[in-house]
Amino acid sequence: MVEKKIDFRMDQSKIDTTATGTVNMTKWITNGWDLVMSDIGQFLLLSVIYLVLLTIAFSTLVVGLILAGPLTVGFFYIIFNRIRGNPIKIDDIAKGFNVFLAAVLADLLISAFIMIGFAFLIIPGIVVSALYMFAFPLIIEKKMDFWEAMETSRKVVMKNIFELSVFMLILYILLFIGTLMLLVGLIFAVPLVFAAIAYAYIDLIGLEQPLAATEK
Repeated sequence: MVEKKIDFRMDQSKIDTTATGTVNMTKWITNGWDLVMSDIGQFLLLSVIYLVLLTIAFSTLVVGLILAGPLTVGFFYIIFNRIRGNPIKIDDIAKGFNVFLAAVLADLLISAFIMIGFAFLIIPGIVVSALYMFAFPLIIEKKMDFWEAMETSRKVVMKNIFELSVFMLILYILLFIGTLMLLVGLIFAVPLVFAAIAYAYIDLIGLEQPLAATEK
């Protein structure tokens, strides 16, 4: 069990994007590491299922484009649920399909923007990735539509665009190292990256629900 106290903000029906949260990349990655290690077997299984489903889906491009967003949203749902002190339920990855249209449209637009960014060398792609890193969490946590989630993420990130672009670069490096280590490294890097983004979301935006009793 991860025993960390987190400052959950209770009224998040409207997010104040002018507020400045505390950027602490080391904390986010460390907390992400601790979270994954606290339930390593379940997280590795979840990562394998996620990657296998994406691989199968992208064997047909159209299917891949439709499934990637909901699966990513479902992954974040599981991570936030675990942070709140609840056990991991692998089938919760399907929760992303409850917000299917928003997840698909967000994924299509964000992927297109990132591809355009990378076409103009590497740095613009990293910056674009950083701008929209909170879109999927906002869709599942706030039930925002795709554009509202993307715009909210962009406004929050713009307050610390340099630091969060560096944070995204580090996450890309972790994924790259995981890829170099073949399957074993990648299935660990994926939940670590998602968990680090989740903790960044908590610090810069906040979760609506309080900690579970076991976490207090």
